[in-house]
Amino acid sequence: MAIVKMKKFKLFALEKDRKPLLKELQKFDYVHFIKTSNEKDEDLKEIQIPENINLLKEKSQKVKWMIKYLSKLFPKEAKEEISNNSTENLLFVQVEQQAGKYDFNKDYETLDRISKEIEANKEEFLNLEIRKKEIDNWRNIKEPIENLKAFKTAKIFLGTVPKKSFETLKDSLRNFDKAYIEEISQDSTMVNLMVLGSKLEEKELKNQLKTHSFTELNFDFKGTFEEEFERIKLREEEIKKADNKLKSTAERLLKVIPKLEVQDNYLDNLLLRENIVSNFKKTDTVDIIEGYIPADMEYEFQKLTTRISNRNSYLEISDVDKDNPEVPILLKNSGLTGLFASITQMYALPRYNEIDPTPILSIFYWVFFGMMVADFAYGLILCLVSGIALMVGKFNETTRKFLKFFFALSFSTMIWGLLYGSAFGDLIKLPTQVLDSSKDFMTIFALSIVFGAVHLVIALAIKAYILIKNGHFMDAIYDVFLWYLTLTSLILLLLAEKLGFSEFMKNSLIVCAIIGMLGIVIFGARDAKTIVGRIGGGLYSLYGITSYIGDFVSYLRLMALGLAGGFIASAINIIVKMLVSKGILGIILGVVVFAFGQSFNIFLSFLSSYVHTSRLIYVEFFSKFYEGGGKAFKKFRV
Repeated sequence: MAIVKMKKFKLFALEKDRKPLLKELQKFDYVHFIKTSNEKDEDLKEIQIPENINLLKEKSQKVKWMIKYLSKLFPKEAKEEISNNSTENLLFVQVEQQAGKYDFNKDYETLDRISKEIEANKEEFLNLEIRKKEIDNWRNIKEPIENLKAFKTAKIFLGTVPKKSFETLKDSLRNFDKAYIEEISQDSTMVNLMVLGSKLEEKELKNQLKTHSFTELNFDFKGTFEEEFERIKLREEEIKKADNKLKSTAERLLKVIPKLEVQDNYLDNLLLRENIVSNFKKTDTVDIIEGYIPADMEYEFQKLTTRISNRNSYLEISDVDKDNPEVPILLKNSGLTGLFASITQMYALPRYNEIDPTPILSIFYWVFFGMMVADFAYGLILCLVSGIALMVGKFNETTRKFLKFFFALSFSTMIWGLLYGSAFGDLIKLPTQVLDSSKDFMTIFALSIVFGAVHLVIALAIKAYILIKNGHFMDAIYDVFLWYLTLTSLILLLLAEKLGFSEFMKNSLIVCAIIGMLGIVIFGARDAKTIVGRIGGGLYSLYGITSYIGDFVSYLRLMALGLAGGFIASAINIIVKMLVSKGILGIILGVVVFAFGQSFNIFLSFLSSYVHTSRLIYVEFFSKFYEGGGKAFKKFRV
């Protein structure tokens, strides 16, 4: 991985050449446009976005909706169509050609009609479900509804009353000479009632029912409740058949998904071409366009602009200001280190005057991840799962890169598993064991600290390299060498007795430490405007030595996670051995516990290692030299 060198361009082209020029630049792809400044000429005009942009947006929305709706109706089949006919490998020219051969409007109208009918059917079906549930409560009444309404001297009320009011309602109806109440059905809160009364007492009866929160229901069908229930069921079947027919028609449109994908890509690129003009400025006849291109494509870019404009253009190409934060960042992928680019990009892209830390990061990430899991069997499982997925699965480039990333990490995990002699914890003792996690605590402790020291030394070395590369040699002395001198002297002083240093050596180290610390105090805040500010800032810089102590402690997670995963695996194995000794049932249960427990520990180990390795990179490593915050290079193509 490396930061691609950039060149800045300023192009003066005739307005009449704008459309063919933008089309060719989109084919060229590696152009990052910026807002054209008009500092030198206030008379420059903005270029208006074409009026047809709304029509293009509408077309694009229709195409996207068709793909989304077909994917929703037929998720598996649509995914297969997209996977088998990916547009990723199509050339820009092929997309333009294929898009012109397919008019999606007729298929859109068909799918739009189908979606509306399916939606209407869905709404009707929901209403029928509610209606069916309501009718079901009254199916005990066998008389047709019209007969119940046909009495001349009697009035029938059908309705519901809260359960808590039912008994009091029954008691109150005893005051009526000609009233009859019958419970038809009930649920958890309501009772469905039929109340029969004389028409002479209808008004008083209504008032009494209302007093007890009775809600009257009016049924507007003919026949019995059972017949209405069956009619609803019949209508539901009709809706299901209609839906199946509509879906069958829609399924025939699955074959146009590849064409829709091409159309989607074409319209997105067309919209990009139409929208990008808002970045440009113009005179009456000339467009002024500014942006960046990769330095190694300068000659090709010049040829392109000359060919399109027939030499009626003027192109300025200049070197970029490496300290300008607006210079876009394009990272060049290469080999195994490219798999770890996502770790860098998750944090931040580098600035143009920095370096891409991915090559160095990838080495430490690979080593640290394996040390935190440190189990051969876990690494082998990760290797097999990711490897088989890469061989048989059809994934997009991002997913494939993610699988390759874990495939690479599986080998580090297996190597550390061999060194620890661990496979499923202590289940299988490997003959390659160099470190015993149950005994060699101090060795693993020391190894973690050594890895941390190397990590921090390299981080400071990178900082020095960046400063020297950018012409700040003395800053490298002040901000890196003085820290090297101070930290190395202090660490060697702490180890002096163990290493058997002479008094002269110890005194020399004390002098070096003092020189280093004084240098940090004097030059740590060299940009301060006052002596007090400089000394105060320098002392604060020296106080940063405490953060190095915290950094060294942080690397103990290399030991802690590796041991924790091993101990959890061993605990699972102990439980399984206890279960297996109990007979057949114990063996079956033991297999279940082993499979579930080890699977959970594998997940936990990989997740923890991914998170904590990233933390060591972001907090301890990047904080020493990496500012980040670079702006991504935006290619002129979707």
